[in-house]
Amino acid sequence: MEEVGFRPDHITFLHLISACAHAGKVEDGLRFFHCMSEKYCIEPRMEHYACMIDLFGRAGQLDEALNFITDMPFKPDPGIWGAVLGACRVHGNVELAELASKHLFELDPENSGYYVLMANINAVAGRWEGVSRVRSLMKEKRVQKVPGYSWIEINNNNHMFTSSDDNHPESKHIYLCMKSLLLELEEEGYVPKLDIVHPTEMNC
Repeated sequence: MEEVGFRPDHITFLHLISACAHAGKVEDGLRFFHCMSEKYCIEPRMEHYACMIDLFGRAGQLDEALNFITDMPFKPDPGIWGAVLGACRVHGNVELAELASKHLFELDPENSGYYVLMANINAVAGRWEGVSRVRSLMKEKRVQKVPGYSWIEINNNNHMFTSSDDNHPESKHIYLCMKSLLLELEEEGYVPKLDIVHPTEMNC
């Protein structure tokens, strides 16, 4: 970009740090983060910090992620704590997940995804009392699990599906095709994750 005369902006660095996070290049991501303000005088925004938390989280450096949050110049938003909670799910850190979920339930109490994610973390760790506690909290706050929707356009017609949907006129044929695809995936070595709490179990 610089060679052809373009000066990087905050969006450029957002994508650079995000790319480093997905590639596992922690040092490069950290270098870009500091370079942004030190060389280009671009003050990091909340989304840059969220990318950095995701960078550390994907690499399993959860202590570094927490330290980064502590040093932030502003109060972390749900995007920050959501990145922490997602990393805790991947790396099985229940204690930090409890801290992140506590903040999320206060900052964004109606987002059912955080409750389901926290329940999954507890379930994987075999902490079923934690799963029950999350369910009770959802009931107390009257949080409903929002069903997932999918859309597909075929011959200029839109088709919408929800989780466990059987209302489509060709649902039997669709599920038969899905079953066939799953069998092919299993033959290629796909193994489903059976330790996850199914979303329907979280309905209150």
